[in-house]
Amino acid sequence: MDSRQGSVPVENKPFHFEMENLMSDLPALLAKLRGLRAIDLSQTLEEHMPNFPTHAKFFHNLWDSYGLGGRSLSYQLVVHEHNGTHVDAPAHFLKDARQDAHVTIERVPLKQLLGRGVRVDCHNTKAGEYVSRRELQEWESKHGPIEAGDIVLFDFGWSANWAVRPNAANYLENWPGVSMEAAKFLLSKQVAAIGVDTLSPDPPEALRTQPIHPVVLEKQVLIIENLCNLDQLPDFFLFLALPLKIREGSGSPLRAVALV
Repeated sequence: MDSRQGSVPVENKPFHFEMENLMSDLPALLAKLRGLRAIDLSQTLEEHMPNFPTHAKFFHNLWDSYGLGGRSLSYQLVVHEHNGTHVDAPAHFLKDARQDAHVTIERVPLKQLLGRGVRVDCHNTKAGEYVSRRELQEWESKHGPIEAGDIVLFDFGWSANWAVRPNAANYLENWPGVSMEAAKFLLSKQVAAIGVDTLSPDPPEALRTQPIHPVVLEKQVLIIENLCNLDQLPDFFLFLALPLKIREGSGSPLRAVALV
């Protein structure tokens, strides 16, 4: 894994302040937030974009327009919960887990996708390969510890393969992923979420054999998929995203943002 230039030192991370003190002075809080740069981490929702083969496609259908004699322009969306950049709720992959682990998306705490983001450079992980626990520990020795509540994003550089049909094949083929030992290491750290710039943290072989999805989701750690622009991030940053409030939802599209 490569070292990242221009990282934000741990002691200077912009979100390491006392929220209670800042909330007592709202103008100071707003000034700090407005001074940060926003980086969009979400892929654009559009027809013919890549999606998992068993998931329904995304459709954006013209509903009304000025040209049709309407007073306004509007479209109808037909969207699968796991289209584009999205989050998996714990209930998504827990066929055999205890019942209280089957948390659907509207029950996920809002603050679970608001917190310190951690970018792990995984450009050296090739297609079909896995990030190991040892590599995460080596990353920590260079950049600082991963902490409870962190949102850990794996930057494989795979979003460079994102393209609409008929050019989506490369994105949908043997992507890299996160090993079971690495996932369990992050669970021991009590992270809030794991994110990837691939179709899944489980490559195709893992999905057929031993995926990390059920292990991670049973512990109420969220999984974010199909991120982009991770190469623009420092090691640590402020991450925020909100899912749609879908009753009994197994997941939701996200507008994920980093503030640096």
